[in-house]
Amino acid sequence: MQDELRIFTPVGMLGYGFDESIFWSAVSDGVDAIICDSGSTDSGPAKLALGTMSCHREAYASELERFMLAAHHYRIPILIGSAGGDGSNDHVDVFVDIINEIVSRRQLRPMKVVKIYSEVSKDLVQSKLARGRITPCGEAVPQLFPEDVEEASRIVAQMGIEPYLKAMEEHPDFDVIIGGRSYDPAPYAAFCVHNGFTDLGLAWHMGKIMECGALCAKPKSREALAIIRHDSFDLRPLNPASRCTSVSVAAHTLYEKTRPDILIGPGGSLELQNATYEELSDNRTVRVRGARFIAVEEGQYTVKLEAARTRGYHSCFFGGFSDPILISKIDKFLQSVKDHVASVCKFTYDLKLTTYGLKDNIRRGLSPSIAIHGDARAETQDQATRVINAARIGCMHGSYPGQVASSGNFAMPSAPLDIPMGRVCEFCIYHLMPVDDPISLFPFTAEVIKKQDTDGEAADLMLPIHPKKKLQPVTNQNPESKSAKIGILNPPAPPGMTYLGELASVIRSKNAGPYELTFDIMFDSLAKYSHAKSSGALDVPRFAEIYSIKVSDIVAAVWWEPAMALKVTVKRPIVSGRFGETDTHGSCQHVKLLWVLIPCMDEHEKQ
Repeated sequence: MQDELRIFTPVGMLGYGFDESIFWSAVSDGVDAIICDSGSTDSGPAKLALGTMSCHREAYASELERFMLAAHHYRIPILIGSAGGDGSNDHVDVFVDIINEIVSRRQLRPMKVVKIYSEVSKDLVQSKLARGRITPCGEAVPQLFPEDVEEASRIVAQMGIEPYLKAMEEHPDFDVIIGGRSYDPAPYAAFCVHNGFTDLGLAWHMGKIMECGALCAKPKSREALAIIRHDSFDLRPLNPASRCTSVSVAAHTLYEKTRPDILIGPGGSLELQNATYEELSDNRTVRVRGARFIAVEEGQYTVKLEAARTRGYHSCFFGGFSDPILISKIDKFLQSVKDHVASVCKFTYDLKLTTYGLKDNIRRGLSPSIAIHGDARAETQDQATRVINAARIGCMHGSYPGQVASSGNFAMPSAPLDIPMGRVCEFCIYHLMPVDDPISLFPFTAEVIKKQDTDGEAADLMLPIHPKKKLQPVTNQNPESKSAKIGILNPPAPPGMTYLGELASVIRSKNAGPYELTFDIMFDSLAKYSHAKSSGALDVPRFAEIYSIKVSDIVAAVWWEPAMALKVTVKRPIVSGRFGETDTHGSCQHVKLLWVLIPCMDEHEKQ
């Protein structure tokens, strides 16, 4: 039995790009596997609804070529989950086609490729639904109805470790596994278990962090190495400018999650209440222990189903306003635009006009320009474009009190001015379905891909050689000092008070799945964390007031001392990517928290 496994993740999302010199440096130093995630619902429902991929095919091909050269020269196994973004069967096949092309063009050795499908039939889902066996995945998700199933373009189920384990057991000589929709850490945990590292707490915890690459580092980066042992695992960013800290690693379980202490996935839950995070002497590596995996009771295993559908067509425009007179009356002006559209479009439509920028910049003495995005939905593309054309004309030539610029209001950056956007997409299934066998839904096949008789390039002559990037210890410095914020958070806070944006080290928002939005507020000292917690400025009623939501819409509010953080998760007012959404990624909703007033710390608290 091996004492340790070295798992390399070049990037947190396949297709996003990584440093090739770091890649080859890591590979030549020796790793036991290259594992990479390729899936997400963050970018909205279009992939599932329309069959598109997260990245361009050429982006995947470029990175897979490096992976295949590593497999050819160093015999390193490759595992990829959620092919193409949604993990549909078609996108698993696309990845295998790309590998086929690479093997032939680069004249590689024969490669054994296993593909695991994850689509499930509508008949199966309808049958389970009719028996009351399907439940929402979270309290923000609505009840599922038969029409939601029928209208879905395709349905994928999110697999756990079992299909990967079965595939590796039956094909231990595999070179590549391309998985359909997968729970993000599943390939990592499965590879550990397959190789004798059977502590599921450690395996799942490591995978949950590594599937994002070195996002847990400071500053965040891409390439990451995990070294897993039977009692712990180490995390190390491979970019020389980055380091992991105990807090940055502990904080990663906040990222995109409903809560940081219990992470529920296929087959059970990962409990992190007793996890520990130790910074090692190189000042860049963190050793992690103590996570526990609690398996579900027999007969309680569930998989998450995901699906999306289309709802009409939409068209849009982009532009901006710079006249301070108009901007001072922007809300009334935009209502007049909507009134104009209603007077000329006598069919059913939806229209959303969203402004981006600070409307009170005029009072702050800053540039008063703001951007505007118009989005119209209708039954046909022509109707949607007709609506958006009328709205843009209203923005161009609408009048307003005090107007002095009579030649037009609207700055338009490029043509076409009215942009057809195709079908509107929305999530329609995000639910849990019980299964008796966690493997039965996920069939897999293996094939040996061989080079064709072509005049391709000889791989042995084309192995990239790069100078190694030395991983020197990095200093414990935060380049973003508090002074960088002062002057931005105007006007100055009242005497005895400070802004949360000046006290906290991190304030961020992000999707926690399509139906929830989560906020993380982190502090760089236990004293600041304790002060914020005891102040009451961030309790549940106050948070609800800040975001104008009901207290009942707050799904979770957890003070999490290992990361010196507060996590608050709320129901999204509009499901991610649905028509009318203004921030599909959910990453720009943190701004209101910057100006939350909190009492200044006294000298006793600072100690």
